[in-house]
Amino acid sequence: MTRLINLTFLILLFSVIQSFGQNNLFDCENSKNFAGYLFNTGQYQLSEQEYERISFFCEFDSTSRLMLLKTYRKLKKFDKEELFYNTHGFGNLNLLSADYRDEYIRMLMAEQKYSDVQKTIAGGLPVRQEYEHLLGSELLLRNWEKAYQMSRQDMPKVNFKIAGLRKVAEKSYQAKRKSPVLASLLSVIVPGAGKMYCGYWGDGAMSFLFTASSTFFAVRGFNKYGTKSVYPWIIGGLAASYYAANVYGGATSAIRYNENIDHTFIHETEEILYSDY
Repeated sequence: MTRLINLTFLILLFSVIQSFGQNNLFDCENSKNFAGYLFNTGQYQLSEQEYERISFFCEFDSTSRLMLLKTYRKLKKFDKEELFYNTHGFGNLNLLSADYRDEYIRMLMAEQKYSDVQKTIAGGLPVRQEYEHLLGSELLLRNWEKAYQMSRQDMPKVNFKIAGLRKVAEKSYQAKRKSPVLASLLSVIVPGAGKMYCGYWGDGAMSFLFTASSTFFAVRGFNKYGTKSVYPWIIGGLAASYYAANVYGGATSAIRYNENIDHTFIHETEEILYSDY
């Protein structure tokens, strides 16, 4: 009876081994499919390990190589991606396929090397979504006027990215920004007015109250105690510091206001431009 059980077990084990040999879960094709699944589900750390293992043990095809580059970009391992391009003899980008050229541009965009993107495309590198990258680069470089002028160009075909970027270019160009000089001048005339001009009404009111109250007590101190007393000079110095801070605060409020507007347009640009990255 024991021998029969052992024989049955050996037969089953042989069948499993044979089946495993025919459908090896760890063969190259299944490994590539698994790596693709990891990438598509956002498990980039694991997909990087899987693609690198495939590159070592399997014949590394063009698709897997491209997916590895995309994985590096997703993980912000730009040094690895750049090294990959260099070590594989990709000195002449024009010799690459369209997918590889597009990935190279996307790598530069992800690295925020917007000027390099413009130079590369201007140098004659044919890439898809060329107009979108050029317009997006101008927006991300805060060249609002150039971006607006570029957005007015006629295009034979307008997709959702072009339409979205054009809208951002128009809004960014027409946005009413605040003048730091004017904000400072208003603060000189009326303490807190510069901040109020920039929409910071609470900060402006506080600046007015602190400056006005300290000035009032300083004047009152001089009238009551004269110039020989230390008290009015201390309060006067405090009033002068509040006044100077109020003038400086007016200018910085305008700068902060403009920065907030610009960051809004940059965020909108990134959402549109990187939507299919």
